[in-house]
Amino acid sequence: MNDGGVVLVTGVGQGFGRAIALGWGRAGFDVVCADRDVALASKTAAEVEEVGGQAIPLQFDVAVPLDVRQAFDKVDELFGRLDGVVHVASRGGDGDAATLADGAFGELVDEVLRSSHLVLRNAGRRMEGGFVLVVGPDAASDEPHDAMTRAGLAALVRAYVPRLPALRLGLLTPSRPASDPHHDAPLVDAALFLGGTGGAGLPGATLDVTLPPPPRRMERLLPEVRAALGHVDLGDDPERDDDAFAGDGDALDPWDAGHGPPTDDLDDDPDGELDDDLDDVPDGSPGERDAAGGDGGATPDDVAWAAAAGGRR
Repeated sequence: MNDGGVVLVTGVGQGFGRAIALGWGRAGFDVVCADRDVALASKTAAEVEEVGGQAIPLQFDVAVPLDVRQAFDKVDELFGRLDGVVHVASRGGDGDAATLADGAFGELVDEVLRSSHLVLRNAGRRMEGGFVLVVGPDAASDEPHDAMTRAGLAALVRAYVPRLPALRLGLLTPSRPASDPHHDAPLVDAALFLGGTGGAGLPGATLDVTLPPPPRRMERLLPEVRAALGHVDLGDDPERDDDAFAGDGDALDPWDAGHGPPTDDLDDDPDGELDDDLDDVPDGSPGERDAAGGDGGATPDDVAWAAAAGGRR
């Protein structure tokens, strides 16, 4: 066991959860990497150990009462202690309020509000001290259902503060959806601050965390492709140029800086017929796919780009 203590992080399979798990691992904590997808939890746990931490994967559904209770039991069985919990409840609604399906609305409430209540309640029953932080939905959406979950989550955490005096509770609201560990680093820093000694005098703190804009190419990718790219840690490369990441994100292009196959200048097409044909090919953006009659799914180019980017780790 590391001297830092034991931290349980939920939703570690991708996005904010993965970035936060890596941050606590670097800080010298044992990290319990929890996710409903055990394969993703195992992958993140391995990455935590690669950066110097110790970690174990744990599969459970944060919206199921029995799963949450058994998860706390398992941590107690393995470590005999739990010093902190970071619950990532950052799911946003899919689409606008007028078209959001009833089932999707129910899942949204379960994954944000119900799960947070279950985590806070079980932490209060099992932990004699330490911290519980909740990462809520990002502030970028102004849809009614997202506004509801953000407000409800703030009220939930605030109401639990006097009921759990032995624990330091906090709520973090990121300014945008998750991107990658490098660009999401301010949120990780905020979690480490509130969970550490810096947050000792801030019970019930609610922090709005401003994150830098994500790379432009990341914004264009479909959610499933962004999830795959969430496993590309841009913050660990000692050779990277920080100035490149402060700009428009073009440094993420796998075809830049010799990270992809050489381009073909099409000199073998003297009549330019191939160029004309290529002009009619959609560029892979959602708008282009829709205009071309596509179904909005990941294109071969999306998958190829994700695979190339994954090879740069």
